[in-house]
Amino acid sequence: MVFEPNDNDSSNAGTGGLTVRIYLDASALNRPFDDQRLSRNRLEAAAVLAILEWIETGKIALISSAALVYENMMSPLIDRREYVTTYLALATSFVAADPALLRRATEFEAQGMRPLDALHLASAEGGRAGSFVTCDDRILKGARRGKLGARLAIGTPIEFVATRTRKTPNGQS
Repeated sequence: MVFEPNDNDSSNAGTGGLTVRIYLDASALNRPFDDQRLSRNRLEAAAVLAILEWIETGKIALISSAALVYENMMSPLIDRREYVTTYLALATSFVAADPALLRRATEFEAQGMRPLDALHLASAEGGRAGSFVTCDDRILKGARRGKLGARLAIGTPIEFVATRTRKTPNGQS
């Protein structure tokens, strides 16, 4: 499933809240550090920064995970590590690896996902995210082909921002 305009975020079913729950994978969190001479990187970086602003102001809730912390700690680039750590600290929930999550990740791997990507997607589901935001073309391709079987919307930072900023028919955003 990819992002649709005005997606109903079912990630909060039973919580009594209306806050959108989002999982930004490492490719999205690191996009502001990528080569900004490339238009795709520049546009996605701007979208990531908008999403991070919404997280900081409480308009959306960030989900973190053991997979995100691990991947971030493996980065040899200190400035990126510190930046990502700062935003992961704003997460409202944390998903630890457990046997059920690892089984779900194995299902994603069977669909052709790389192991760490599969852990990210399983973590997003485990954290009840309504949206999984990535800049990873392999994940996006699998989602668009409908072959991943994920129980959440998957798309780029630009697509996520676009679905949240479109005007509704009555003129409200």
